[in-house]
Amino acid sequence: MQQGAPYNVKWSDNGQILVFDADTVMRLRRDHRLVGALEGCHPSNPHQNGYFGLPLILLPEETAYLLELNAIHNPPADHSLLWPKTARDHILFKLFKDLHSRGYYLTRGLKYGADYLLYPGEPMRYHSSHAVTLVDHDVSITPRELITLGRLGTAVKKIRLLSSWNPNTSKFTHITMNWSAIG
Repeated sequence: MQQGAPYNVKWSDNGQILVFDADTVMRLRRDHRLVGALEGCHPSNPHQNGYFGLPLILLPEETAYLLELNAIHNPPADHSLLWPKTARDHILFKLFKDLHSRGYYLTRGLKYGADYLLYPGEPMRYHSSHAVTLVDHDVSITPRELITLGRLGTAVKKIRLLSSWNPNTSKFTHITMNWSAIG
């Protein structure tokens, strides 16, 4: 497939993008730093659940990003299936694009108590460095919440990145937290 051609993807009935072609998976990683999540069973050992294979399911953010670039075609006729849907989703998409534009790879961070995990390079070669949490610009974070976020980040060996969208400046404020032992 030539460089710049639309990607060979399939739309699921619920608006997710499925990629069944390994070349397309590699192009998405190489050309756009999009990782998605492998969900299929591994052909050589289908009864294990530690390593997954094709298809790749793109994150909603990755799908929206590719739609903005006009790199995928034929979205579902029912636009209610497309992401972002809520005000928070729209801000998460802005956060995804902000961090992506800085050269990071991003994956879902739910397993680590975060919205995203940031990778300084290709996730097959690097561990994630930051656990990113979107915080509301107009809501104060309590000391207990700060301690919880800091400890959780430390427990999973990640720097906690708190990101807040300021609607007045149309910019993100990013603050990092890293717990360290005293004494």
